Amino acid sequence: MMSWLTIETQGSIAVLEHIIRKFRELIDTDSSIPPELRGELHATLDKHLLEARKRILLKAL
Repeated sequence: MMSWLTIETQGSIAVLEHIIRKFRELIDTDSSIPPELRGELHATLDKHLLEARKRILLKAL
């Protein structure tokens, strides 16, 4: 059986990933964003996602 902290941590990461996925969809479907900027925006999202995951995991320790 998983602890409540593990479940809460996994839930927080899942919500975070869902939000990032929605931002990616917006970036990819907005024709006013040039392709080279899309790549930069995705790279920025990746960086923020990794940092946020680390903060969530460190908070759970």
